[in-house]
This record gives sequence, structure tokens and C-alpha cells, in this order.
Amino acid sequence: MKLADIIKLELLKYFRFERQYNLICTEGINQADVNAYNGKSLVEVEIKISKNDFKKEFQTKFNFDNRWKFYKHKRYSEPENNIIRGYIVPNKFYLCVPAELVEWAKEYLEDKNEKYGLLSYDLARYTGKTHIINIKPAHSLHNKEQDKIKIALSISRRTVNELITINEKFIKIKKESDVRKDRIP
Repeated sequence: MKLADIIKLELLKYFRFERQYNLICTEGINQADVNAYNGKSLVEVEIKISKNDFKKEFQTKFNFDNRWKFYKHKRYSEPENNIIRGYIVPNKFYLCVPAELVEWAKEYLEDKNEKYGLLSYDLARYTGKTHIINIKPAHSLHNKEQDKIKIALSISRRTVNELITINEKFIKIKKESDVRKDRIP
């Protein structure tokens, strides 16, 4: 399993069991690694597993490959204007890094949006439910009311897609395991 996938699972548990958010998904709204919604506040988290990966999040030179992140951070710096245009803008935005990148990421983040928060995946620290540690709390990007139904449906659709994919993988593994069992004399 990839480190990013392990961190995603930890973030899902963090927002569900520690922060008590009800709707959580991966690869959801704005192509976020993790979205969490509690009916009032939408949180977005981007997982960065290396310095280079972290830096790519903030590329300022537009090109086809980074266009989504380029526009996303522009929208997040002027959320009210973009909400009026119909974009969903999270109330809070976090980056999550492995523990060994925390100090570097804190320093790098100082020159970016001051409202962005920083989370850490730290195997040496366990909260009782997860290995996610809040290093720098995120501040609200905005307090505008957004379309709750649109947000809830987006996260719910993505969650169902994830459940379907997981079940398909489970069934495939089960069938492969059954075939191997049949071959054993």
C-alpha cells in the first residue's frame, strides 16, 4: 500500500472519529485528496509526501498539467468572488505531510496563504484513534453559506464510488483466493 493511501485512511478516521464530521471522502470536491463536511464547514486536505510534491501544489506558472491547482489556489485566495460564480470553496484548507517533513513544510507554508493549515501523519504519535496531528490550525477562508445539498451530494456520490471500487477489489481478490484454494491438492 502506498504511503499516500495510508495517510488518506488515517485522515478519513481523523475527520470521522476525532473531529466528528459526518460526510468524508477521498478524491472529491475540487479533486481534493480528502474532503470532510459537517453540515456547516467544508474542509479540504491535500496530502504531500515529499518536498517536490509539496512545492508542486503551489506552482505559479500556468501549464496544462498544473491548471487545476493553479486555478484552485487563485479561487481560495478570493473565495467570495468564486462562490458567487458557483464554485465550491472549502471553509478550511490543510496540507498533510509525513512527520519528517513537518518543519520544512511549516517554513515553506509561511510564504503561501496564511490561512492554510498543516497536519502531520506521525507514526510515533497516536491519539487513540489516528496518527494525524494538527500542527498548524487552518483559519477560515470564508464564512459564506454555500449550497449544502450540492456539497452533501458531491461527497455522497464520491463515497458510493469508493465503496463500489472497494467491493469490486474485494470480490476480485476473493475469487483469486478461491481459485488458488481449488488448485491446492
